[in-house]
Amino acid sequence: MTYSNLSNNNFQVLLFDLDGTLLDSFSTHYEVYEIVFAHFGIQINKERFLETYSPNWYQTYEAFGLPKEDWKAADIFWVEEAEKRNPGLLPRVFETLTKLNNRYTMGLVTSGSKSRVTKDLMRTGIGSFFKTIVTGDDIQAPKPSPESIELALLNLGVQANQVVYIGDAHADYEMAKAAEVHFIGVSSAFASLNSNDPEYSVYPIVDIPDLLGHK
Repeated sequence: MTYSNLSNNNFQVLLFDLDGTLLDSFSTHYEVYEIVFAHFGIQINKERFLETYSPNWYQTYEAFGLPKEDWKAADIFWVEEAEKRNPGLLPRVFETLTKLNNRYTMGLVTSGSKSRVTKDLMRTGIGSFFKTIVTGDDIQAPKPSPESIELALLNLGVQANQVVYIGDAHADYEMAKAAEVHFIGVSSAFASLNSNDPEYSVYPIVDIPDLLGHK
């Protein structure tokens, strides 16, 4: 569900993706993928990674030929390596969340593991902005399944038409569409949204308050 003039809609809730939307994690996550795949004897390159990127990491495993019997071990190794790294917030994210917090209830819906996400939220100081936090450990089906958003709606007691999901990946858009919530795309180093797609638009994260009509 998308709208050309979002400022005319009476939204109550903003749900955010984390990696690439709020957290500047592309370089560290790519480095982790390099280490994980190398552990299993697979070399990757950035061009192919970007072509096949999805928040559903199993699609990345599949794209680079990691056998399914190694996926569980790769998951454990990935989280261990990711938790050694400390990516910062993208520019002006804290300022933007502070501004939006004056008007909206906000939540976080991310594919990241609970342990890693909890650490990142505490470290960056943004955890208190979110009234609900749904991680990859809280659901059965990863993006683009709508399960994560549906759980966030249940936690907050709101209807889909009151909600905007903000993310940087095509799977984020597909998830929002499946959950029948509105979607705003943000520009990201993960670069998996097509800025010319007629079904959505892509903005810098700092433009969101103006886009929603609350300066």
